[in-house]
Amino acid sequence: MCRTTSQKNKTSELQEGEEWIKTFDVNAFRADIKALGDKLEAQQGEDDVRHLNKIVGWSNMCAALGILTMGFQVNIFSIFMLSTWTFSRWTMIAHHTCHGGYDKCHPNKGRWNRFKFAVGSIWRRICDWLDWMMPEAWNVEHNNRHHYNLSEIHDPDLVEQNNAFLRESKAPLLFKYVTVFLLMITWKWVYYAPNTYKELKLAKLRREGKPLPKGVKPEDAVTIKSILQGQNPFYSATEL
Repeated sequence: MCRTTSQKNKTSELQEGEEWIKTFDVNAFRADIKALGDKLEAQQGEDDVRHLNKIVGWSNMCAALGILTMGFQVNIFSIFMLSTWTFSRWTMIAHHTCHGGYDKCHPNKGRWNRFKFAVGSIWRRICDWLDWMMPEAWNVEHNNRHHYNLSEIHDPDLVEQNNAFLRESKAPLLFKYVTVFLLMITWKWVYYAPNTYKELKLAKLRREGKPLPKGVKPEDAVTIKSILQGQNPFYSATEL
């Protein structure tokens, strides 16, 4: 977990292996990161656009091959192609674009821009990034909540916190392994889609200056389970 500023000043609370915090120069570190960012930004250009086009082409090829072959029978080739398509579309294309990686170097500002990519219409979402989670919701959850609370209790992607229920469970070890396996193959629609949408709703409440629903802890995850049990104060199951 990250420490707050007040905690960092209390050297007596430092744990073993954290002694470096006493002499860590935050201002120098920030200056180094800023200088590195400026240097890398100045190097952006046509090579980055060509690389993006190559990755998009490979991703589209995987999609085409997967869709064209999936109707014959259940086969590993189609599964691998479709999986690689969705994975590359998110982690290699959408992720970088939604972080603004191509804002200043791509000539097509109407598409390859953090505020335009995969948003605005169903067609744009299908062409750019078709996945379980809404791109607008992911932009809030990942770009804002995750990166500004990295590895802290308010980080919605903090795996240790999200799986506390399983770690603290008295269930047999085998049951825990089975649960982890099931979560591995369902987590996008069981957890990620509903929780990113929750973050979008939270952001709207903050912009409008409205209070949180009574008794709500914003760091608590919203999952399919909590929605079906009627424990989601942000939106209904039909809205999701």
